[in-house]
Amino acid sequence: MLRIGILTNQFTSWGGGVDFIRLILNGLHSINEKGQNEIEISIYIPNQAVKRIKVINAIKSILNTFFKKKYQLQRIISKKSIENSLKGVNENFNFYYYDNSELNLAKLTVQHQIDVVLPSFKPLSSSFPIPWVGYIYDFQHKYYPEFFTEQEIDRRNTEFALMLEQAQTIIVNAKAVRDDIDKFIGVTNARIVTLPFCPFLNLDFFEMQMDLEKYKLPKKYFMISNQFWKHKDHITAIKAFKLFLNELENENVGLVCTGQTQDSRFPDYFNSLQELILELKLNDRIKILGYIPKSDQLQILKNCIALIQPTLFEGGPGGGAVYESVAYGIPSIVSDIAVNKELDDETVIFFETGSVEDLAEKMLTVFYKENHQYSIDDLVLKNKKSLLRMGEQILNTFQTN
Repeated sequence: MLRIGILTNQFTSWGGGVDFIRLILNGLHSINEKGQNEIEISIYIPNQAVKRIKVINAIKSILNTFFKKKYQLQRIISKKSIENSLKGVNENFNFYYYDNSELNLAKLTVQHQIDVVLPSFKPLSSSFPIPWVGYIYDFQHKYYPEFFTEQEIDRRNTEFALMLEQAQTIIVNAKAVRDDIDKFIGVTNARIVTLPFCPFLNLDFFEMQMDLEKYKLPKKYFMISNQFWKHKDHITAIKAFKLFLNELENENVGLVCTGQTQDSRFPDYFNSLQELILELKLNDRIKILGYIPKSDQLQILKNCIALIQPTLFEGGPGGGAVYESVAYGIPSIVSDIAVNKELDDETVIFFETGSVEDLAEKMLTVFYKENHQYSIDDLVLKNKKSLLRMGEQILNTFQTN
C-alpha cells in the first residue's frame, strides 16, 4: 500500500488551484482504476483564519484603492465546498484538517503513515519527517513586474530560491516553467519534473442539462472563462470581437464571459473594460456573468462556438478553461505565448498574442468552419490515456526521489 498525502495549502484560495489539485487526484486515481498500484490518498486542508483574512483583505483593499498598491486579496472558501469539489473525483479519499502549521501537518502525516506528500506550494523545512515534492507555479513577476508589488516580487524570488535549495524534487506545469528556472535561477540540485498537459473529462458534462434561462444567453456565442485579471487580456478579445462582428452579415453572435470580476491589484481595471464595451457599442452583445457555479459554466461552455483564451501569461498550457474545452472537443482560440504552444491538440488554433486583427480573423475562421463532432467514447478513451500518463508521471516524481 502506497500512502500519498495531497497538500492543498495555497491552492484552495483560487479556482485554478483547486482544478490543479483535482487534476493530480484524477491522475493518481487512474492508476488505481487500472490496478497497477494500490494507492491510498489522504488530503490535507488547512483551516482558514477567517477573521484574520478579512482584516488583512480590508487593509489591502485600502492600500490598493488609495495608494495604488497591487496586493491580491485572499478568497474565503468554505471547507464543505472544497471537500465536495475534491470528493467529485472519488468518495473514498481521506480528508484531514490542520491548523496551517508545519508542526501540525508533520504530526498528522506521521500518524497516518504517509509515504510522501505533494505538491508543497512553499518549501518545507529540512526537519520535516516525510519525503515531500515541491511545486513552482510560474515566473510571471519576471515578465510583468508591473503586475506586482516590490514585496511580492521579493517574496516570490525568495521562496523559489529556497524551494530549489531544499526540495529534492519539484513539479511544474509546463516545459516553459522548467526553462524559466534555467533562465532565471540557473543550476540547481533539485530534480525538475514537468507534468504532461492533461485535459480532464467530467462525464457529468454530457449528462447535465442545467437551466441556463436565467443568464439570457444569445443563441450563438464565443466564450471567455477567465478571472478579470489584467494579464488575461480581455481588452484584445473585446476589440477583436468588434472587428469580428463588423465582418458578419445579419448574424446575431455574442461573447459570454465568466469569472471573478475583481483584480485587487488593479481595482479600476474591470470598470475600464466596461467603459470599453460601451465605447464600442457592444453592451448588447457581451454578457459578463461573473463567478458562477462550475456546473453552469460547463454547460455554457458546452454550447459555445469556441473558447477564447487571450492570456498574456500562464503557468500551464492554456490555463484551466482550455483543459476543459480540449477535453470536451470544443474549439479553442488561444494566444501563442510559449507555454500555450505546448498545447498539442487538433481542437486548438493559435493567434498572435495581443493582435486584435489576428484574433478576429481566427474567430471568423472557426465561426464559418464546420467543426468535427467527437463521440463520447472517443473523448473518454483519449482522456483515460492522458490521465494515466499524468498519474504515472506523478508517481515517477517520488519513486526515484
